[in-house]
Amino acid sequence: MQTTQSPAIAEMQNGNRRTIPNINPATMELIADVPVFTSQEVDELVKRARRAFKDWSGLSLKQRAKILKKLQKLIVARKDEIAHTVCEETGKTEMDGILEVFTVSEHLNYFRKKGPKYLKPEKRSTGVFLWKAAYTNFQPRGVVGVISPWNYPFILTAGPVLQALMAGNTVIVKPSEVTPATTLKLKELALEAGIPDDVLLVATGDGSTGGALVEHPDTDMICFTGSTATGRKIGEICGRMLKPSILELGGKDPMVVFADANLERAVNAAIWGGYSNSGQTCISVERVLVESSIHDKFAQMVADKLKETKQGFRQDFPSLGSMTFEKQVGIVQEHLEDAKQKGAHLMLEGGRHDDFDGLFMKPALVTEVTSDMKVWKDETFGPVIALQKFNTEEEAIDLANSTAYGLNASVWTKNGKKARRVARSIISGAICINDVDANYIMSDLPFGGVKESGIGRVYGKEGLRAFTNMQSVLRDRLGLKKELWWFPYSQGTQKLFRKVINTLFG
Repeated sequence: MQTTQSPAIAEMQNGNRRTIPNINPATMELIADVPVFTSQEVDELVKRARRAFKDWSGLSLKQRAKILKKLQKLIVARKDEIAHTVCEETGKTEMDGILEVFTVSEHLNYFRKKGPKYLKPEKRSTGVFLWKAAYTNFQPRGVVGVISPWNYPFILTAGPVLQALMAGNTVIVKPSEVTPATTLKLKELALEAGIPDDVLLVATGDGSTGGALVEHPDTDMICFTGSTATGRKIGEICGRMLKPSILELGGKDPMVVFADANLERAVNAAIWGGYSNSGQTCISVERVLVESSIHDKFAQMVADKLKETKQGFRQDFPSLGSMTFEKQVGIVQEHLEDAKQKGAHLMLEGGRHDDFDGLFMKPALVTEVTSDMKVWKDETFGPVIALQKFNTEEEAIDLANSTAYGLNASVWTKNGKKARRVARSIISGAICINDVDANYIMSDLPFGGVKESGIGRVYGKEGLRAFTNMQSVLRDRLGLKKELWWFPYSQGTQKLFRKVINTLFG
């Protein structure tokens, strides 16, 4: 995911307060001027969150779940208002906005229901030590900093925030400077649901604001979603400070289509997986590997369906909206130009859409691609998919893995055994078989990347627990005067332990 500020978004002075304009990218209309929080202001937020931590973490798991249920009901009741806010500052279609609300509602429903179970003390085995008892506690980490991106401003903010809150942390969110209004709407709803003001705080601003949050000595954890380049910088800072972090970074996800796949379903999946949200999705289908015998047919079917796909902002239920970030438009154009210069065939040219005033780009379909092209090796993050042929299963796996990224992937074949074999061989944090991207909506499945796609997991039991410190507890049940291995040592004790080793483990 990309998070760098666009040069076209100029900072303005509002008295002595620096602000950034929040602009609707589909219409280029100004939504609001948003303040840039300074490091001193971030420091004050951290102090407020620290003071609020004691009371919030002191609530029982069921009490926190009850408050989150109120928030869930508010989100459902005001779904259209939330979707409108999302669409206004991203240029998404209304359906994409509604899907953001649906996904957050599903995740929140999971957190509040499963949180009390997965975060309560968990009994552990004591092995041969039958006179002992053992369990783990899951303690909230403290003040969690969440830095969220612009491409899914509701999902990718609410997801980590609500997990952290369920686990008993207080949270400071730094939203993308491109899409702050959605996070401010989440804050508004949280207050209405009964989440205390200082338990969830928002620091709007630019990279300097995010940097202040990451480098603050009293933030206990950072959860970042965004570009690999920025994630690497955050990881270095957190590593130096011995501060835990979750980094959900970029992707260049492969879709492997074998000749025996359900072709109609695979084509429809490639189009939705590659072009929904104008391709601005970390798990977007960007590389499609198609078995040679069906490559041309597959490519033509995709091209034909794309030509019929409606594009726009509000009118007549379009499927494709605008891009969100002006800098990203330039990156997409650069990738297409690079592909063209290196001999690729653009079945659909793509590029800026002259029928609209905003940041609209036509979908592009690139074939005859080679592995040295930017459109194949670098994250494009736009309405583009690139196709390559393969002849054997081994070649498909090698092509799928020939990337620095490892976030998501998909395999398409009617042969279940082959599907599972190939899925195990592709290096990625998650993979779908005969489906695309749906794993993200499955709340019980942990989500995160490998290689340059990130570190750590959100969602599922693992995600909830990631926002805690795990404490191991051992309790003696008998109260003997001393254990056999305590001082003083003796020849008899050593002899006894040799016999015990032989008996139990020999």
